[in-house]
Amino acid sequence: MSDHTPTSTLVADDLHAQERARSAARARRAAERERLLQSVGIVVPFVLVLVAGLLFVPNFTSGSSITNILVNAAVLAITGYGMTLVIALRGIDLSVGSTQALSACVAAASVNEWGGLAGAVIGIAVACVLGAVNGVLVTSLRVPAFIATLSTMSVFRGLALLFTGGAPILIASSGYKSFATGSVLGVPVPFLCAVVLGAGMWFLLERMRFGKHVVAVGGSPEAAVDSGIAVHRVLLGAYVLAAATAGVAGILLASQLGVVNGSLSAGLELQAIAIVVLGGTSMAGGRANIPGTFIAALLLAMINSGLNLLNVPSFYQYVALGGLLVFALSLDGVQRRTVRRALEGRTS
Repeated sequence: MSDHTPTSTLVADDLHAQERARSAARARRAAERERLLQSVGIVVPFVLVLVAGLLFVPNFTSGSSITNILVNAAVLAITGYGMTLVIALRGIDLSVGSTQALSACVAAASVNEWGGLAGAVIGIAVACVLGAVNGVLVTSLRVPAFIATLSTMSVFRGLALLFTGGAPILIASSGYKSFATGSVLGVPVPFLCAVVLGAGMWFLLERMRFGKHVVAVGGSPEAAVDSGIAVHRVLLGAYVLAAATAGVAGILLASQLGVVNGSLSAGLELQAIAIVVLGGTSMAGGRANIPGTFIAALLLAMINSGLNLLNVPSFYQYVALGGLLVFALSLDGVQRRTVRRALEGRTS
């Protein structure tokens, strides 16, 4: 005779339903805590820096100061969009600064030779090739991303210096130089470009298959493989996009400055990592936050602008950047621990 009576079956089903309900509740609490910590991580520092700038920094709200903040934030944010994809995949790209320098130098020389549009296209194409090199090293040759991009950071920087011969390249095209210095209804063109590209990248991550694959691979590469996702293809695409966004930012930067050299964008990789992590993208992968990256870029641009207006020596900006990066990484660790505890049903 079977031991399973209808009553015992109903009790077991009820227990299973209760456990599923508890698991769902824990998942909701984890998601709420994650959203709260993400907001605290970027919104609170942004508001504090903004208020401090308004109260203590002279000329912080002048037209030229606001324009500089928006332009600098735009260049950094566009670079950060691509870095967001890579970090969401548990990777890293330390070569974005060198990629930006080489693509900007090639673009500047091409502009002088063939015109503005051709120069911009060639510069971005060069950046995509460099991104593909990083992607192949990480996927096909299985070199750890940190080592691969640390190596290519040096190689690409050397190529930029070799291409320029150590001398600056002056852009002769007035039309090309006026693009990044122009505005639409008072809003700088680079900032508008950053908003449009950010919206496009958000749509890619939230609404398109590639973006969902990025989150899946970053969350669990093994599960992604079992689900039939082409992990190597996703990784390669992310590194190409990271380089492409660095190239686009380099094109805008060259247009803004009117002159470039092989040392352009040195140290950009740390700034890009800082805004991505501070914006809510986890170094552990599986979570990407494009709007957060954009806001964090504005935050860092405000900090740099405020220090410049206060005539603070430039090396203090490195201290501020390092402190911001430590804060971002610490917050990322707190987020992961809090979410894990919420999922496990613990409150402390």
